[in-house]
Amino acid sequence: MAEARLRFGAKSFADVKLFLTGPGEEKYGTNPVYLHSQILKKLKCFEGEFSNCWSPYKSTEIRVTTSHNFDHYLKCIEIMYGEHVYFPNVEECLAILSVASEMFADECINKCMQYLEAVSWSAEEESQIRKVLSSEGLKLKILPDLAARLHQDDDGDHINFVEKIIQEMMLYYKSRSCSLSRNRETAEKDLRGMLEGNTSRDVVDVCGRVVLEEFKASIGSRQLSTLKLPFNLIQLCDGGILEAALKAFCEDAEFVKYVKEEYCRPYSTRSSSTDEAVFDIIMWFMKAAGGGKIIVPRASRVSFLTTWLPIVGIFRCHSSIRNKFEELDKAVLKVVESLPQVDQKRICLLWGEVYR
Repeated sequence: MAEARLRFGAKSFADVKLFLTGPGEEKYGTNPVYLHSQILKKLKCFEGEFSNCWSPYKSTEIRVTTSHNFDHYLKCIEIMYGEHVYFPNVEECLAILSVASEMFADECINKCMQYLEAVSWSAEEESQIRKVLSSEGLKLKILPDLAARLHQDDDGDHINFVEKIIQEMMLYYKSRSCSLSRNRETAEKDLRGMLEGNTSRDVVDVCGRVVLEEFKASIGSRQLSTLKLPFNLIQLCDGGILEAALKAFCEDAEFVKYVKEEYCRPYSTRSSSTDEAVFDIIMWFMKAAGGGKIIVPRASRVSFLTTWLPIVGIFRCHSSIRNKFEELDKAVLKVVESLPQVDQKRICLLWGEVYR
């Protein structure tokens, strides 16, 4: 019988019925699975099922109890048919790889490794890949290309190069030139991709560091119109970057003074977009502190509220911001609820001033 005519799960020419059962006697929903002995003989785990007296003209029933996910188990067999199997993600591929190792399904093992070598990984995924491949119980022989990718001597040069690239991207990102608007959008998209995608941990760290420095620079130079640009990216960073950004935003006394003076000017002479940018940053920090996204000490929470609550009241004259005050109240309440009563009374007095 030509193997090219064989199809996984098809009754045509099938001479094996596979019945799958879980360790708790649960049965696979589509038992039996129709298979072909020519394929199963390639798997060492089925060698004992086909004795010398086995006849190709008689259907054989095989009953297997497995602790593995039924679909993962069957995918290993499906790959042995030479059919293309789609791995939806690294996690599932590693699960199938573990099953394939126990089944001695070499073709499936190689397919899994080829997939892992060809896709991008997050730091967490890379750690899991290393853990599975180094497992003594599996005893896997890693394909050369995958081994080469896992074995990287980090001399730091590539990070210095990446940092220079990110700094150049930030120059486009904050440019006010209309002719560079497309570059700004591209830079923002690329930087966001570094922070949100399957980028290595060291690249994410350097990206976070660069955008934090850009945020601090905007505070230091009082560039209110550019504050929100790097801050949009900082929101995607880890707690350490977020805490550093909050500290920079709240503890620069000269910056706070400048903002107060800026918003004491008549509304008609101010930029509404600047109003909204500063307000949105204040709002985000309120939510992050109240929701536990960043851990803010009591003294810093009180300082943040007493510094910025008196200022946000000025934004009421901006219609698009005025509509956000209900959302602001909820965010402030979360922070206030986390404080001792003595602090709550003090903050509530300031809070009431916002609406007078």
